Amino acid sequence: MKRLITTLIILTFIIRICDAQHYGHFTSWNRFAIQKKINDHWEIMGDVHLRRQSDFNSSDINPFALKLMEGYRITTTYRIKNFALSFAPFFMYSSPLYSKNSDLNRPDRIEIRPSFFGEWTKKLSEKWAFRSRLGYEYRIFKRDDSSWGDEQGRTRLRLQLRYSWNKENTIFISEEPLYNVSPNVPANSFSQNQLYFAYNHVFTPHFTFETGYCWNHRQRASLVEFDEENILQTHFIFRL
Repeated sequence: MKRLITTLIILTFIIRICDAQHYGHFTSWNRFAIQKKINDHWEIMGDVHLRRQSDFNSSDINPFALKLMEGYRITTTYRIKNFALSFAPFFMYSSPLYSKNSDLNRPDRIEIRPSFFGEWTKKLSEKWAFRSRLGYEYRIFKRDDSSWGDEQGRTRLRLQLRYSWNKENTIFISEEPLYNVSPNVPANSFSQNQLYFAYNHVFTPHFTFETGYCWNHRQRASLVEFDEENILQTHFIFRL
């Protein structure tokens, strides 16, 4: 009996893999941030997010062809020793990732997302450092009748390894899985997995530029459809 149950579970898993649909995308995530350090413990940052996506009906790989997301966020951070605690309310207007003609009928979404993060930094050597960040996002969506609700929760855990060969130049790699949690967990408890490799250059004490590649693996609520984003990411940081 145990052997029969095991066989059925394996067959079900194989069937689901065979039925899965994977959609490839080329996108660009662009972020513009202004930071202000208040004192040794407190800092505030405002940033604008502009994201675009490729057109699945076109043979051209153009990550700027169609809109994907526009968002605005204000982050307040408190730092003490190797720890940082942040509160970051986020307002965004997002479109679906378009993969097939039926996706064109999926509505855009307006969302308010209060977020809480805790980050720990460990200096491994003169040039190497490790960062771990755990966050919770409380997502509130605007309904068709203009009311707000349909709340969802999501956690994210980022593990990052950084190498600084001097004060101006740093490269890093990070891994960040995201999971849907209470309240109102959708069918896909797994949300996304983001693998990011980037280069950061400090031009002046007031301006830093970062660019990199991110691979983002998303699961849709159908559970058998997945979006694979190839992301060109840029980040412009201005310090007052």
